[in-house]
Amino acid sequence: MNPSLFTAQRTAELLLQTWRSGELLTALPAHLKPELLSQGYDIQDHMFAGTAGRRVGWKLGVGSPAAMRAGNLARPLIGQLEAARCHPDGAHIRLPAQTPVTIECEVAFVLDRDVLPDAGRVPAAGDIRATCVTFEVVRSRFVDRKSVGWPSFAADNVGFEALVVGERLCEGLDEGLLAALAESAVVYLNDQPKARGLSGDAATDPLASLAALYAHAAERGEVLRAGDIVSTGAMCQPFDLVGTGYRIAARFLGQELSFTL
Repeated sequence: MNPSLFTAQRTAELLLQTWRSGELLTALPAHLKPELLSQGYDIQDHMFAGTAGRRVGWKLGVGSPAAMRAGNLARPLIGQLEAARCHPDGAHIRLPAQTPVTIECEVAFVLDRDVLPDAGRVPAAGDIRATCVTFEVVRSRFVDRKSVGWPSFAADNVGFEALVVGERLCEGLDEGLLAALAESAVVYLNDQPKARGLSGDAATDPLASLAALYAHAAERGEVLRAGDIVSTGAMCQPFDLVGTGYRIAARFLGQELSFTL
């Protein structure tokens, strides 16, 4: 790519078009392809400054120690949540096209206060209003999101398609509850067990993901807002689906969160 030809706005316009149409790209044209993660995040920002919708929070991906090592990443990838694509428990999600999606059951936090972009700031209990469980539906605008490189995937808003948000599990932060949640969670596909909680280096640490978001926001001069949802990455083994007619449910600590496709 000739850096003088690259503009984040033009790439954002192309990705917004594919976001709406349901079409998939093999890759970005050479003159629109970001080479650096920072350029990918510039494209994200242009999408939301334009017509991508109202941002209500953040999502993190590729965030377990094993995934970051395999991807040669220093921190998880970070995307932005659009209000119209966030849904309550029991929602039916209509996809724009019959293309593969990845289902991830995650832990999420709701921020209780604005977090200023201060380098070195770490999460504190007082930052968190509530803890809940979410389902993220990942649907990249690329045929093969793993082949296009991390800057392009970051530009693609880290494949965000939809988020299903559960009722609050607790007020604030309860680290003991987080451990019990990962041990108890089972994801069902059409009432059959499909995935269980991850452990060890394959598991995402929700608080480490939140710290990574703080570092990302500090680098980019971004204020995280009170009320923002932060979905921290896969708690259970992700799995892929194609087509429709599915009911997906997570059962944990005597509760259930579900949606249909």
